[in-house]
Amino acid sequence: MEKKKDTMVKDAIILCLITLVLGAVLAGVYAITKDPIERAQAKTNNEACAKVVADGDTVNDNDEALVTAAGEYFNTHDLSNNEVSEGETLAAWVEVTEVHPTANGGNVYLVNAKKGYGGNVSFALGVGADGALTGISITAQSETAGLGANCVNEDWQAGFAGKVLPSDPSQNMYNKEAATESQVQALSGATVTSRAVTNAVKGVLFCDAAGKGAA
Repeated sequence: MEKKKDTMVKDAIILCLITLVLGAVLAGVYAITKDPIERAQAKTNNEACAKVVADGDTVNDNDEALVTAAGEYFNTHDLSNNEVSEGETLAAWVEVTEVHPTANGGNVYLVNAKKGYGGNVSFALGVGADGALTGISITAQSETAGLGANCVNEDWQAGFAGKVLPSDPSQNMYNKEAATESQVQALSGATVTSRAVTNAVKGVLFCDAAGKGAA
């Protein structure tokens, strides 16, 4: 019995040591790869920001005050742009991580659409001084191959340029049949991805319009 107890103690110690070693290895790998990954993502984001502005426009540095204001707006408005204190708000659908004012009076937003089929769909979104979209560029996604992952297709992304907020604030910004002035055509077989991205776009447009109105 005593021998069995000693064996169990030794096994527990060995298991603990293995766990500590593996933890140290993982921590080391994370420390080594963290900076290169962040630099690569920053490069992707910068390229996407430059891609979504109108010809001749330039992107300025991130404005943290605008990021904070966007978060506050999303927490107090819903998908129909009603001011609310409870229920599902825009914050359930969209997160803005950076806001870059542009030289021509627009803004470029770095956005996470939070309800993709496979998690966040991240993209840069340009809004001109007139409130119309100047473009989007997907920077990261984990949607289903051949379906939601088609959000990276250049033709689908290009379909956002020139879109404006719907006259009816409750209207979706995607259409399963065809594109309209305020809607892109939904991705075939990927309603969840289409809804996630367009609801995030809609939320940003609401927020951008409110900011310009306040100015």
